[in-house]
Amino acid sequence: MTARPPEEHDLLHWRISPRAFFWRCMALAVLTMLFCLPLLIWLDPITWLLASVLIAVFYMWVFDEFQIWYRNRNTAWRLTNRALYINSPDTAEPLVLPLTDIRSIGKLSLWSITLGLPDGQRVTLPLVPQLRETKARLAQAIEATR
Repeated sequence: MTARPPEEHDLLHWRISPRAFFWRCMALAVLTMLFCLPLLIWLDPITWLLASVLIAVFYMWVFDEFQIWYRNRNTAWRLTNRALYINSPDTAEPLVLPLTDIRSIGKLSLWSITLGLPDGQRVTLPLVPQLRETKARLAQAIEATR
């Protein structure tokens, strides 16, 4: 890991949240069940429930929900007063994203944080635990650097 300057101090550490992944999957399953509700006219409730679950699992596979979890399960994020470090186990050095380079924080996601960069790129921090608190701490840190 890289040595940090003496004036830099940690504000927050986190890893991907199993709870956020579970609730995201549950939300997708409930939406699928509501979508499949008209099928209840022709199917018995058990078959309808099984079909809904299978369709939800299929959607999770299509939309890479399981891959997002698998790819980020060992990634650690560290927020300091100067930068956001993304330490993925498959890289030698962590990705360093200076807080001064973050132009915006996305507002619509229920499970992830999307950061806007000056060149128009977006960085997504998937399945963040305690999303509101993490987003607030991130916003405070960014505001303090300006």
